[in-house]
Amino acid sequence: MLANLNSPQQEAVTTTEGPLLLLAGAGSGKTRVITHRIAYLIVEKSIFPYRICALTFTNKAAAEMKSRVIDLLPNSGHLVMIKTFHSLCLYILRRHTDKLGFDSAFTVYDSSLSESLLKEIIKDLTLDTKAFKPSKINAIIQGAKDRMVGPKEFSEENNQDPFYKSISKIYEIYENRKRSRNALDFGDLILKTVKLFEDFPEVRDGYNQLWTYVMIDEYQDTNRSQYLLTLLLSGKSKNICVVGDDDQSIYSWRGADIRNILDFEKDFPGTKIIKLEENYRSTGSIIRAAGDLILNNLERKNKKIFTNNPIGEPITLREYPSESDEAFSIRTQIEEFYKSQKSYNGIAVFYRTNAQSRFFEEELRKKNIPYKIYGGFRFFDRLEIKDMIAYLTLLINPNDSGSLSRIINFPARGIGETTIEKIRSFSLSKNISMYDALSTRDLELRKSVRSALDSFLESMQYLKSRLLNGDRPSLVAREMLETMGIEAHYKNENDLESIDRLENIQQLIESIQEYEEQTESPTLDDYLNNVCLLTSEENSADLTDFVTLMTVHNSKGLEFPIVFLSGMEDGTFPHFMSIEEPGGIEEERRLCYVAITRAKQKLFISYCKYTRKYGEIQSREPSRFLSELPEQVLEWKRTGENFRSPAVSPRADRSFPQLSKEKSSASKEINTKGEFQKGKKVRHKEYGIGTILDISGSGDNRKAKIQFGFTHKNFLLAYTPLEIIN
Repeated sequence: MLANLNSPQQEAVTTTEGPLLLLAGAGSGKTRVITHRIAYLIVEKSIFPYRICALTFTNKAAAEMKSRVIDLLPNSGHLVMIKTFHSLCLYILRRHTDKLGFDSAFTVYDSSLSESLLKEIIKDLTLDTKAFKPSKINAIIQGAKDRMVGPKEFSEENNQDPFYKSISKIYEIYENRKRSRNALDFGDLILKTVKLFEDFPEVRDGYNQLWTYVMIDEYQDTNRSQYLLTLLLSGKSKNICVVGDDDQSIYSWRGADIRNILDFEKDFPGTKIIKLEENYRSTGSIIRAAGDLILNNLERKNKKIFTNNPIGEPITLREYPSESDEAFSIRTQIEEFYKSQKSYNGIAVFYRTNAQSRFFEEELRKKNIPYKIYGGFRFFDRLEIKDMIAYLTLLINPNDSGSLSRIINFPARGIGETTIEKIRSFSLSKNISMYDALSTRDLELRKSVRSALDSFLESMQYLKSRLLNGDRPSLVAREMLETMGIEAHYKNENDLESIDRLENIQQLIESIQEYEEQTESPTLDDYLNNVCLLTSEENSADLTDFVTLMTVHNSKGLEFPIVFLSGMEDGTFPHFMSIEEPGGIEEERRLCYVAITRAKQKLFISYCKYTRKYGEIQSREPSRFLSELPEQVLEWKRTGENFRSPAVSPRADRSFPQLSKEKSSASKEINTKGEFQKGKKVRHKEYGIGTILDISGSGDNRKAKIQFGFTHKNFLLAYTPLEIIN
């Protein structure tokens, strides 16, 4: 059981009694340690297999762990309880439904069934399904359950905000209807198991006696309900082993709490801590960079990863003039790798936000290089992009009823499916398009619906006139964002998903502008035809050899021989929103650490001097994280006018001004004009006009708290482009 394990791994395997915290660095072989520990308990300690319970987060991880245990113990490995948190709780609840007041044959609602029920409730309450999107309401309710917050507590938390007061009512009805239908949702599984154990100690004691050894993988990703379940499963023996890496805690936005792993010893006095610090995945230069970077975090356990692998090639650091140049260069490098290795598999391009994928998709398509978006959709397949394309199509072809049906009630205008079907039937009976039917007074509609449609038609006519008068398509598209209420819709949603969607729309408009700059006589019709040709050719489902594109978040748990980490500008990575949040920069640094440690052999990091946003060219600063990487393992390739042939910077000339610890004077001078004071009005390109509520700090750390509508944001004044409004 101990063969081929290093000393800390052997210690982890043979430490079987009492609470154990395994701090497993990236690529340190933690799954191997967990499975060998299970085998050691059974073979060497004579523990019955069914007395061991091991939990992880995904079905894939659970299946891999189960398979490895069976490989080690062909005759008894299948008897070990290895499950995800949710599947274990389902197993428990099926056996104790009598105590919870529902039948053992209960149905488990997945997200689609939950959203279907929520849609029904929203309709019964005469709320708009566009303003109260079932998917968003479901996410809020499931998030509340992850925090162990039921309908009553949720109502008490949100008794002031009208929107959340409505959600409280929906939550209450949703729970009642699920109960009447003998159904639970995914959030219920852990929440109700915790309540079962708390309300019926004899049930909890039974499982504590059954599972005398408990192991939990990826403990840094646990939320409140999973944390409480861990405490309840540990039992009197406290033979609990949790495995995780606080340096890879990157999911606070979905409820994970890094304090769970940082405070483990407080919850379990007498905890033994074993550090798995040797990395078996990456080269020495990659591990040196990752280790030095993460040492800048304060909220972490004291450890430092290392490797005995060869130092390998230095990490290549490149500066590009623009995002399109960056994508072009990465594409040409991918082509060179393909020439030598005859395969695209093993090559990955990482970016911080989904919107950044557009540049890489366009470049790869130009050369017919196969690619897949891991964990997401291709750019033109994204919901918000399809909505915008439908709007733009109607300006060219009002007779496109499919496009009209898609966006007639987006953003919400109080036009439901019944009204849309009525318009469709009327248009067919009169042999006219749906668009023409909207302006026909013979079509009988409620006054509020008629008013909404008149406003819609007026706005569309205005945009069409702008196009006919010679305005550039990109300007009309940008105007459409405001005129049709699309931008306001996403800003009012005020969540990460909506911000991501708005960034994607901005990228669409940038692509139209780039098309205009590259075309002698640009027209919206021609642009849409190009998009149609692109999307009709795309079919990645059957690809077996391809380049992988993904956000850094989606890269966790994966590894690639060759990684391109793009878009390393301050405000992009770290993301501008993280600068405002407590602990935000440290989580972004952990995310960067995850990105770097995915690379096995070659790592290329790049950033852009200029990016385009809202139609304007903006000067950008390199990510602050780049100044935290050790120069000894970096090779900076300077990209001047002819970026296609970057010159390698000599070692003596590698530290360039933008990567110094101090920000360059250009960034410090962003906000030197005018004086920021409490009560003054300012304009932010992302959030619009706001009022300064408070000023704190000094120098580069001077912060402003600004009210924008119903929300407020915090900004570092030295690095945030704000315009004072007289």
